[in-house]
Amino acid sequence: MANPLTPIPHFDLFYRHDALTRLIGPDGVILELAVRSAMPAIARVVGESEATEPLVVAALAVDGVASPSALDGRYVDEGPPGLIGGPDPYALVLADAERNVLVLARNGDGPGLYYARHGDGWLVASEPMALLRAGIPAEPDLAVIGDFVHDGGCDTDARTFLAPVSRVLPGEAIVLTIGGGVESMSVDPPARPATVSAALAAALGDGRIGVLLGPGLAGAAVLGTALARPDRTRPLPVHTVSFPDLGSGTATAPGALVPLATGTVAAVNHPVRGRDLDLDAFLTDLGEPVPDLDLYVLWAIGRRLGEHVDTLVDCASGDPSTVARVRDRVSARYGVTVRSPLRDFDPHLGRVFESIVESTLPAAAVHAAQDGPGALTAANVLRAWPDEVAAALAQPRVWHDRATSIDSLRRVLAGEPADAERLLRTYLVERWLTLLPELGAVDPSIMDNESGFVAETGSPDNVVVAGTVWSRLPVRMEPIGAGDPIADLVGWPVADALAGLSRDAGRRPWFVVLSGKPLAVAQHRICPLWQIEPGRAAHRLARWARRGLPRLASPWTMQVALDDAGRPRVALAVLLGLVGAGWGERLLPAAAANIFPPRRDAVAPADGAVVRAPLRPDEAAGALIDALALVVPTELMATLAGAAVVCADEAGSRLLGFAPGPNLDEVRDPEAVVALLCLDNPAGQTDELTPLVLAYHAPPVRPSSVDDQAIGVGRPGRASAGVAETTATH
Repeated sequence: MANPLTPIPHFDLFYRHDALTRLIGPDGVILELAVRSAMPAIARVVGESEATEPLVVAALAVDGVASPSALDGRYVDEGPPGLIGGPDPYALVLADAERNVLVLARNGDGPGLYYARHGDGWLVASEPMALLRAGIPAEPDLAVIGDFVHDGGCDTDARTFLAPVSRVLPGEAIVLTIGGGVESMSVDPPARPATVSAALAAALGDGRIGVLLGPGLAGAAVLGTALARPDRTRPLPVHTVSFPDLGSGTATAPGALVPLATGTVAAVNHPVRGRDLDLDAFLTDLGEPVPDLDLYVLWAIGRRLGEHVDTLVDCASGDPSTVARVRDRVSARYGVTVRSPLRDFDPHLGRVFESIVESTLPAAAVHAAQDGPGALTAANVLRAWPDEVAAALAQPRVWHDRATSIDSLRRVLAGEPADAERLLRTYLVERWLTLLPELGAVDPSIMDNESGFVAETGSPDNVVVAGTVWSRLPVRMEPIGAGDPIADLVGWPVADALAGLSRDAGRRPWFVVLSGKPLAVAQHRICPLWQIEPGRAAHRLARWARRGLPRLASPWTMQVALDDAGRPRVALAVLLGLVGAGWGERLLPAAAANIFPPRRDAVAPADGAVVRAPLRPDEAAGALIDALALVVPTELMATLAGAAVVCADEAGSRLLGFAPGPNLDEVRDPEAVVALLCLDNPAGQTDELTPLVLAYHAPPVRPSSVDDQAIGVGRPGRASAGVAETTATH
């Protein structure tokens, strides 16, 4: 990294063993160069200062195969373009104290260099995430994301997925000035091999070579060329990847291996199941998404081979622009050089590949390679993670239409024609966004701001209801999944929470409150988005519901509401909601009023599914009391006023179910009290993992107040059971 530049008459030079070159001026301003690994670094000295000390005017750090002294000499003679040249790839950073500039250069497909303006200076790093950790805001570039989602384009120009961050292109020198100016100078790239045979010979020419073998004739051509090398390793290390649960055609090794004699190759197959695809680690290593699943396979195998091969030769074709980024990360982190010789050529060169295979492999290899298994496809991945992908696609973004994307996902999963690659790119962008270390710095215009308030969890807070101070304590639990027996899971967490309360808290009435959504999930009341096909009426009513019934404002949620509660009642409620929110809420049937739309950051599967209203909530509340009686001390159970199932959101709280406890008579109008206690959703609205809340009498210490006039107090379909004495101030 390099920190801000300022004009300084001269510098003193210091070195550290971790390749940090620091130039400190008389005013204490620092210019330092540091790269991720040890590398040659030099300082150019011209004469002596008044104190008879060397006058250091430049420092140079190089990552790659190059002579720093020779590069420095060419820079003196030719300027920044002199820093680029020769056949070997490298990257360099040069601090020029005479010209007060920072010069970045990247020869060929050398290691990456990224830069960003920081205050009145510059920060430079080998990876974009390093710049974020140094203080550059994590602001996505909407245009780059849009291009990537639309057609898979990335790494083709200086722009990155992060708006403040730019990259140095292959064959480019960048001059960064103190005033913030950026000057680019490019040279013609070195000539690529003219033929496939020449490219393969160059890629397989030296070192301990391993082959990442893919399906088809292209892979067979790479394999044959490697086996024809006179000085090759015997047997040749060949690595294959199979995906046994991701669809037919991906469970076996490529057919080119079938006709080879025993001992010719040392074949290692790496089976990967759908749930083992570590896309988060992949995106973290690369810093930005890439559109090509072959690059994922290349990264996944390359990072396992540091002790076995020096160079891994890949047989995949496709856009060559992103390979340099993968090559750089695998080399830097795992010590394996990656070569992808076929990415510079048209993948539809069947006759060329066939001729190479015929001259290097047994005759049976041509037929075996053509009939071998297929490659990993975007549709395979989407089918492995339908719920997670649906949750990502459901986010409102400027770069895609979520209704269209969910419908496309449904068609992919049904085996119908759809653009699976585009859906996968959209999903990768969403996964990448979750990995940004400073997501809060993202422009809120591209993020989903539909989520409501989130209560503070993990510690009690106080509210006043009917003149009484109540404390509310959220209880953390493991995520509740479909089919989980909630009554059996809540006993010990509640008992542990009660044990931590004061003795006085257990002597007065208390309630245990369960959120309605986890109960519905446990009851299998889940409708994955990709299984819902909204009709025309659902789309239209969802648009109208944004004003008065926002929980029904997505076509998926509206379609489920229409199916469960009936079209006439729901449609009439939506129309009345245009007049006033209260009118729509009053008419909405319980099956639609208590529906849970998907929310970003909700606990899966609620982030990618519509959750229907829970069944028989009164019985569920009674089961809670029965479960607590088995683990809670008798003296505490005697003061339990009741158990409740509650739905709370932006519209208020709705009591879905209630079961009386032994101490019910001590609380006036207990159902209304519980509804008011949950008015601001103390259980949390997203992924707090606190589906239970304990409410108990507490001393009146700095209480907040709740409003008994809020929408939704009481049970759905009943008149609100308000509490007249409730303190209500705003």
